[in-house]
Amino acid sequence: MPDVSQLGYSTFIDVVNNYSSTDANASLVTAARVLDRQCPLLSILPMVPSNNILSNVAVRNDSLPVPGTRRFNEGVSTTAAHNTQITDPMAMWEDYSDTDKELCNIQNDPTAWRMDQDASHMEGFRQLMESTLIYGSLAFDPGSFNGLATRFNNLESYPNGDQSWVPNVWNNGQTTGNSTSIWAIEFGPKKVYGLYPRNTAGGLMVTDLGERTKEYYTALSNQGASKKLQVYSTHLKWWMGIQVEDERCVQRIANINPTGFSGPNGFDENVLIEALTYLPGGGDDPSTVILVNRGMKAQIDIRAVSQKINGYYTQNVETGDIWGKRVTRFQGIPILMDEKILNTEVPVS
Repeated sequence: MPDVSQLGYSTFIDVVNNYSSTDANASLVTAARVLDRQCPLLSILPMVPSNNILSNVAVRNDSLPVPGTRRFNEGVSTTAAHNTQITDPMAMWEDYSDTDKELCNIQNDPTAWRMDQDASHMEGFRQLMESTLIYGSLAFDPGSFNGLATRFNNLESYPNGDQSWVPNVWNNGQTTGNSTSIWAIEFGPKKVYGLYPRNTAGGLMVTDLGERTKEYYTALSNQGASKKLQVYSTHLKWWMGIQVEDERCVQRIANINPTGFSGPNGFDENVLIEALTYLPGGGDDPSTVILVNRGMKAQIDIRAVSQKINGYYTQNVETGDIWGKRVTRFQGIPILMDEKILNTEVPVS
């Protein structure tokens, strides 16, 4: 029998668990969203409509024109810039939230019950998209796209192929076992941004299809014949891609020991300072953020509240976000917690 969590429909146990009792007048108890995760990248990533149907084409400079001096009655050589075209694909994720019509109709609050089913699908979408933006891989899923960790996965590559810069994956020292990463990113047009098809809406699209007839096959059917079921159906779809026009705008501090203060190769502020320096804006661009997972956020907050350890951190409501929430900042740059950054990364070599 398949794991209950993998079934594409609600079971009797699911229905019972959603109510305070088995009494006919039992009230609906909305599930605690204990599987929700912090996914800030989706909320801060600029979204740009693509210039192709299923991909986006951008151009970056390979070389600049070099002017020469001229004396009277002499000419100069003409020069030109040379560019490289880069193309990034977009992927489409799709799902249906189907509820048995009769199962929905017998609920004391059918609308609330159905909305609760849809909410779980939406959260699943949100977490998958955040994880794909970081770890997506065309080699693993040809219908997806390459995320940041797939693009920036070695310590020697120069951003944009420019050897006058420095590699933008920094080594924090962990060589074996599990590791994690910190990301410093400068977002914006011509920098790092999300993609969606020009003729669609950016973000998750949710469509109430109402009642429809669902046809499916089951091994218990006679010779695999189909069965039909009346359902209330919600269709969910999300187009997404990511383009990094200027690779300097992504600085990854890799190979951090996730156990923190208890082991070697823990988070080192000096490495972060170096990485921020090599962003195009040097960390001063207002679109710059630092992304860390929950474990790293805890380490950083411990240092933030102890000015005796480090004076580069600030943490107070007055310098929080637009909603007045407490935001830890490093050299004025907000540090956001992203729970899709893993503690089980393979060390980058």
